[in-house]
Amino acid sequence: MTAIHLHNVQFRWAAQMQNTLYIPELSVQRGDKVFIQGHSGSGKTTLLNLIAGIHCPQQGKVQVLDTDLTVLSAMQRDRFRAQHLGIIFQQFNLLPYLSLLENVQLPCQFSSQRKAKAGNIMQTSLHLLDELQIARSMLHKPVNTLSVGQQQRVAVARALIGQPEIIIADEPTSALDTENRQRFLDLLFSEIEQRASTLIFVSHDPSLATHFSTHIQLAELNAITLSV
Repeated sequence: MTAIHLHNVQFRWAAQMQNTLYIPELSVQRGDKVFIQGHSGSGKTTLLNLIAGIHCPQQGKVQVLDTDLTVLSAMQRDRFRAQHLGIIFQQFNLLPYLSLLENVQLPCQFSSQRKAKAGNIMQTSLHLLDELQIARSMLHKPVNTLSVGQQQRVAVARALIGQPEIIIADEPTSALDTENRQRFLDLLFSEIEQRASTLIFVSHDPSLATHFSTHIQLAELNAITLSV
């Protein structure tokens, strides 16, 4: 079954005359682990934002879990994203006025579906944070007091809670050292395999590609790049 399908997707920023991305076709099957590689500024984050419904294309179809995001309102896309997608943003997007624990549990406040899947929210949160080696003494600290690497691990736990069907990861290992990067990947794949989730993971680092069932070069996927 198809988890993500893009057809004839064209996107450009408001101030631009030419498209940034033109994706003639992209299909991702449910349960796939897809690594999309591209250099900085190549449009990786823009592609993820289209899949997540944060941006809408000027043309084409973005279908996620059998739902065409291009026909939904902004509010409907927000609701769909909260219910079905766990996102690890490149800039983390943690809320500074919430504690570490409150940030992790935030998706369960916006999605009844994820809240139900999380079961005992406290136990689930502690399990994820233990696996990511976040000390329990830090649970109630403001996230802006954490190191960059700690903030990134909190962002990972937030994305995984509530068993979303699709995990989207934007350069999620960029702030981690080698040991913590491997621990993160082990946790990510373990959680995804337990729940048969789909993973879309983008990075500029080609050494990560061997961990994934599918490796896509954005420069080959993006027809704009090919035509330059």
